[in-house]
Amino acid sequence: MKTWIAGAGTILAAYLVFALLGPLAAPTAVVVDVFTIAVLLFGTIRGEIPGAVMGAVCGLIVDAFSLGVFGLAGLVLTSAGYLAGYVSRKINIHRWYRMFFFFFVLAALTFAAWAGLTVAVARSPLPWAGGLVLLRPIVTAVASALIYEAYRRLKARHDR
Repeated sequence: MKTWIAGAGTILAAYLVFALLGPLAAPTAVVVDVFTIAVLLFGTIRGEIPGAVMGAVCGLIVDAFSLGVFGLAGLVLTSAGYLAGYVSRKINIHRWYRMFFFFFVLAALTFAAWAGLTVAVARSPLPWAGGLVLLRPIVTAVASALIYEAYRRLKARHDR
């Protein structure tokens, strides 16, 4: 039950950040993918199945706000959440460079899958936003690594 309450809180927090970024700074909303950050972190912290469920819900929220084909972001983020949970259990990501590389690879795969499916299914060009969208994987990786490190330190302090 705690996992689902934490998931609902994470989705609400991601939505609030997304809703605030759009009107304040539109280019920032293109570069910072808050729902992918939420899915990667939730999958890493909670595991494969909660990560996949979080990815499905966040993906459907992203699809609801986009004007593209409904279900593409849901499929991509479901896979990303599952992979984040599965791979983080198999490898040691506690060092900063491993954590950053882990999140960067997942963010880049998520972006590539989204871009590939958008071009293949929607048959429309990608919204490049002047090239800013290419910064999305690196910004997602940095933000995810920083938030995950802060979470680990707070949890370690709380557990003492």
